[in-house]
Amino acid sequence: MKTNIPCILPKMDIPQILVADFASDPLSQYEKVLKKINDSSWPLHSELAGFLRSLDSETIQSAYADSTFVGLYGENEQLARAWIAQRLLDEQVGRSRMKTLSQTSLSADLLPYSADCLRGVKVDDEAMVRLTDFEYNNSTLDANGFSFTVCPTTLSANSSYWLLRSFYEQDLASHISVRLDPFLWGPHSSFPQMMYKMIVYAKPVNWDGVGRLKEAHFGQMRADKPAHRSEVTEFCWDPRDDGIHFTCEELPPVERIHFEAAGYLHAIYDPNMQAIVHFDGALRIYTAEQLEMRQREHLRRAGKVGLRRKIFRIDEPIGREAFSLIAQAFFVWNNDLTKYFTESLSP
Repeated sequence: MKTNIPCILPKMDIPQILVADFASDPLSQYEKVLKKINDSSWPLHSELAGFLRSLDSETIQSAYADSTFVGLYGENEQLARAWIAQRLLDEQVGRSRMKTLSQTSLSADLLPYSADCLRGVKVDDEAMVRLTDFEYNNSTLDANGFSFTVCPTTLSANSSYWLLRSFYEQDLASHISVRLDPFLWGPHSSFPQMMYKMIVYAKPVNWDGVGRLKEAHFGQMRADKPAHRSEVTEFCWDPRDDGIHFTCEELPPVERIHFEAAGYLHAIYDPNMQAIVHFDGALRIYTAEQLEMRQREHLRRAGKVGLRRKIFRIDEPIGREAFSLIAQAFFVWNNDLTKYFTESLSP
């Protein structure tokens, strides 16, 4: 039986040199295994070939059970090995990134901050740097001849591209700090400068209704898409003494929790100023046990379960439309949240 719901792949021993190469290459997610499988001149070709040979028949059969793969390639064993290897490498990169993010402090060897090319750039106690210390070239952040990227918010290396772009489009970069990715950086002369196109827009939100809230307004959205993309998104508007607090979290399915974090957003709306006076976005890293605990309660009652690592922080009040655009860019490809901001919250 063929299905479009991806199977759960086994955790395998993958040559670390392959993982490091894929982690540092923003082009690796675009079927790099397929492109390199017959390229004997590639320095890591022998490691890749050995990894492909190590995949057992049961694992290969899982590709044939995937209707997406069969629709594209039929039942070709070499392509099935490449298909599975690509996914396993992507997942292992996610594990490596989460392991790095889980470090409890700014250790002396924490990349990219320990690199000589960032010497002199101030790193705050949340492992973030100010955008004003970099030049933005519509793709990456440049400093001292090197290019850097913001830590991705999903398993896809380009997922923070629109988030970074939204900061500059809204003219907010002068008071924003971001967390740089530990792997996706390198000399500007050789680092791929990628450009992507996607329309992100905002409609007027019923801020008068939000500002008049006397009790918490909350909801939950279950994704109408393959389970491997997201499980559930929860949000809450909570009136407190210092403003209306907005929290939102996109939880991954439990079978992906070892290599994909949850996305978490927090903002405070001041109805008197008609502005967002606090705004940050983070990744929440859960163990399977912590996620099970988190799933028992809605976000508004969940407390501080899991390990939170901030991806961006805005240190000055911003306009309400900018908030909507940045929130959508942070939760990129979350159609439920896009509809919420552009339809449900509209007057």
